[in-house]
Amino acid sequence: MNRPILRAEAIVIRKDGLAVLVQCDKQESFYRFPGGDVEFGETAAEAIKRELIEEFDLQSEIGSLACLNESIVEYDGKKRHDCTILHWGSINDAQIHENLNHNEREEIKLTWRTFEQLKQKPLYPEGILDFLLDRVVTVSHLVIRKSYDE
Repeated sequence: MNRPILRAEAIVIRKDGLAVLVQCDKQESFYRFPGGDVEFGETAAEAIKRELIEEFDLQSEIGSLACLNESIVEYDGKKRHDCTILHWGSINDAQIHENLNHNEREEIKLTWRTFEQLKQKPLYPEGILDFLLDRVVTVSHLVIRKSYDE
């Protein structure tokens, strides 16, 4: 039986409020928040901290829960259900001038992008940009259901 994949990611807004920390490929064909899969026995906040250290040697402070995103997608006759727990987070902004390269995957980087830049490419999880632009302060539950087989 397939089970949902549980991910944890941090929404880090630069101290000046004008940019968000995102992970992307070198071509910036997409954006997503830093984090990764939650391992058995750790909390979402612990997973985010661990992933940032492992992948980018980056210390972080992980704060309150921002939202829960569930993405239920059908493609090529398969079904995938991802649950992403997003927390508010912070880092020392001075640690990232241009970008940080991933320690294990050279095609991945961490960088600051403005809200206007985030509108130009896909941002995952889907629906999160509206959440950020609307400056939602209550914990939200975003549900995305899509089928690419139709």
